[in-house]
Amino acid sequence: MTAASKPAVAPAPALLTAVFEAASEAMVLCATADDTVVLANEAARRLLPGMQPGGPVAAPLPADGADSFQTEHEGRRLYGMRRPVGDGHYAWYLRDRTESAALELERSRTAFLAEAGRRLSASLHVRRCVRTTVELAAAHLADAAMVVLPPHRRHSEWVRLLPGLPAEEGTLREPTLGEVPGLIEALGGFPPIPSRWLDPAQAPAWLVPAGFGPVGALLVIPLPGNAEPAGALILARCGPAAVFSTEDETLARMFAARAGAAISAAMLYREQVDTAAVLQADLLPPELPQTDGFELSGSYQASSDALRIGGDFYDVFTPAGAGADTVIALGDVCGTGPEAAVLTGKVRQTLRALCLVRTEPAAMLTVLNEALLQSARQPRFVTMVVGSVRRTDHGRVRLDLASGGHPAPLVLRTDGRVEEVPTSGTLIGVLPRTVVRPATVELAPGELCLLYSDGLTEARGGPSGTEQFGEARLHQALAECRGMAGAATVDRIRQLVADWVRGGNSDDIAMLAVRAPSRTPLSLRGGGAPTPSPYVVAARRADRRPRNRA
Repeated sequence: MTAASKPAVAPAPALLTAVFEAASEAMVLCATADDTVVLANEAARRLLPGMQPGGPVAAPLPADGADSFQTEHEGRRLYGMRRPVGDGHYAWYLRDRTESAALELERSRTAFLAEAGRRLSASLHVRRCVRTTVELAAAHLADAAMVVLPPHRRHSEWVRLLPGLPAEEGTLREPTLGEVPGLIEALGGFPPIPSRWLDPAQAPAWLVPAGFGPVGALLVIPLPGNAEPAGALILARCGPAAVFSTEDETLARMFAARAGAAISAAMLYREQVDTAAVLQADLLPPELPQTDGFELSGSYQASSDALRIGGDFYDVFTPAGAGADTVIALGDVCGTGPEAAVLTGKVRQTLRALCLVRTEPAAMLTVLNEALLQSARQPRFVTMVVGSVRRTDHGRVRLDLASGGHPAPLVLRTDGRVEEVPTSGTLIGVLPRTVVRPATVELAPGELCLLYSDGLTEARGGPSGTEQFGEARLHQALAECRGMAGAATVDRIRQLVADWVRGGNSDDIAMLAVRAPSRTPLSLRGGGAPTPSPYVVAARRADRRPRNRA
């Protein structure tokens, strides 16, 4: 008899048991006929202590012939696959996925917190941060989320969101806050109260919208901010069996810390913006008054688009009594930005006070120099031109001008000539003794005097991008404005400088123009119709020309 023809030898039970016990994977061998356990290795007995040979197949193993299952059993997440073994037996292969499930849960929570940090830090708008907070909380933490901001003027703003529904907003009166368990404490910055200590039945009807159902679990968490709470986060879950586990509360608190920091930063930014707006409103150039006998036109452009105030300024002080001159001023404070703007405010207020005592322009600069030397914490100087303006006979305008280290004003005559006013002086705020050489100029009807800061002539651009606009170009540009109104002249020069710079950086630029109005046409003096200007006549002639028709 050959080896191939020898009958097969059935494995001994001891050998089969040894094979089962040596397997690292949990296995349970069962009889098909009566669903009894034949063998269970050590790994299976650790997972299912009640699964013993000879006993019936019991939970969590299904007895309905299913090929697989996944369930929670005594705090463990188990997964099993059923495979037939021969004609009369089948085996369950079991795996413990508790650690992998915990790792997956931790990964999902970490991803959620990372997404929350990214979205919350994307904006410094308070309302947008609050909306993002309720969106994230309603999608990941609860069935409904609500953010209540700290009371302001005895009212609190709130935003509420349910998944799939649009966000709702409103306000609450301060006494109403006490109707929500734990809300007063959360808004006061106290540690969060565990959800098991809060009675959901005490939640007021307005806390959740109609149709939400009974609140089964409630969690109120403070939103920590910068030195004071940024608000409170209210989380609600629906249904009698709803709960917040310890892990849920820990995750909610970690999320609340990120949301509170974002909302607090947005609130601080809003306060800074509001404060800057108040300061800018007082430091920006004033609206020019309507004067009798001459025109005033101004233009100001700060070097930074983000901050509309800087070191250049102009101001007009109208007389308080009859017969007083109008005082004009244009200056350039050393530096740019907020520090220069603060000094600008000091200079303008000092000039305003000096105008009340009707001081001459040269004396104003002398007193201003002494005031800056006494109040300055660090050396800062100002260059400026101060002048008094009055109307004289026959429509002429007289200007008494005094300069302290500033570019000389320019006068545009009716024939197109551009002249420099011969006034000069030392810098203001540097030397104890100020030297000022005032000058007087008269404007005939239609003539204009332009005060400007050196940011105009020092604006760099042109073909090379580094060439200064310069005084020669300014003189030529002003000469081309002959016959134009003061506002049109200022706008044209500003546009020419902007084209020269071509979007590049430049210093602060300020301009102030005083123009004597043109003489009244003779036809108006007799009550007849006004005589049209040559520009109007040319335009009318052009309109009468025959036009090509398609």
